[in-house]
Amino acid sequence: RVKVPLRIKIFMWFVHKQVILTKDNLLRRRWVGSSRCCYCDQDETIQHLFLDCPLAKLLWRSVHVAFNVSPPNSIETLFGTWLD
Repeated sequence: RVKVPLRIKIFMWFVHKQVILTKDNLLRRRWVGSSRCCYCDQDETIQHLFLDCPLAKLLWRSVHVAFNVSPPNSIETLFGTWLD
């Protein structure tokens, strides 16, 4: 059991299920706009936003240095199985 606020648990569940409104998900809903990440100009997906973007990688490296937590390599390994 993870002790975090309910709204954080819900957000984490949305990320795990890959339903948050990243630009690729918005485009599937007929949104008109660019699909590019505003930080690195790659296509914005959940995987990219939380793991593959250079900014996300920098943040994960900082977490690793500060807390000795290994960076995840996929959304599934980010949360493990506790959200299912």
